[in-house]
Amino acid sequence: MSSKLVYLFMRGVIRFFSILRSNFLSFLTLVTVIFMYHVFWVAGTGTAGFLSHLSQANTIRVYLANNNDIIAEDILSSILVLDNVSSAKYYSQKDAKAFAVANAPKAAGLESYAEEFFPSFIEIVPTDTVSSTLDKIVEEAGHIKGVDEVSYGKEYMVKFKAIGRGAWIFITAMSILFALSAVFVVYNTIKLSLYKYKEEIKLYSLVGATRPFISVPYLFGAFFLSIFAYLCSVIIFTVSFIPFNSRILMPAGINIYNLPNAYYFILSCVMVCVIGIISAKASVVSFLKQVSSINED
Repeated sequence: MSSKLVYLFMRGVIRFFSILRSNFLSFLTLVTVIFMYHVFWVAGTGTAGFLSHLSQANTIRVYLANNNDIIAEDILSSILVLDNVSSAKYYSQKDAKAFAVANAPKAAGLESYAEEFFPSFIEIVPTDTVSSTLDKIVEEAGHIKGVDEVSYGKEYMVKFKAIGRGAWIFITAMSILFALSAVFVVYNTIKLSLYKYKEEIKLYSLVGATRPFISVPYLFGAFFLSIFAYLCSVIIFTVSFIPFNSRILMPAGINIYNLPNAYYFILSCVMVCVIGIISAKASVVSFLKQVSSINED
């Protein structure tokens, strides 16, 4: 049994090199499909993750009715005793200006504005970011005397969450489309190879070859083709994405795309191999039905 499997394995290696040599353009197409999926996955998940980050409120902003520091300290004390408040910090007009300048380094013009243009506020850090918790803090803080407005950008969070859900639906749909593209490429590549060796396959049938004897080498060949195409796509992706991200996107302030972790590469490699084997199996079965001269087991 083992010697037979080794024999079929070696024939699979031979079929792989034959497929690669005679259908190199199909191989390049498969590499391109996988490479484009890597790019799409990084762009899609990076954008979806960024939207998810925007839809989470880590702080609540309390704006005061006046800029009196003494009154502000009293309000701060009242806020600190509220339920679900982890911490709170008061920003005077001077502090508010420094905060704005530090968080908007490209808005150099802020430096020239007087402190009076920046309203004082209290920043609350809640114990968690659940909407019900945030709403409760907003309601209770809003009833404190001297508070003008309390907000954590709920209306924007709802919008970002909706867009984020749509982004994940789009990622799923495009993943299916890329998978179908890979299936189509492998299926036709194996089918072309089968037609190339049609006479040889008929000869095997005359000496009593079974379907596994014909199909298994092509399954091995498709497996090796998928592995090799995946490795090539990862090399191209790594060589092209990292410089593009570090030298162009990040200097431009777009720092939301990161190289996927090892789990992504392992899982996607397994999926590509499974797609390759299933596509090859379907191609072989279809071909054998057309030939209809191969002996059954």
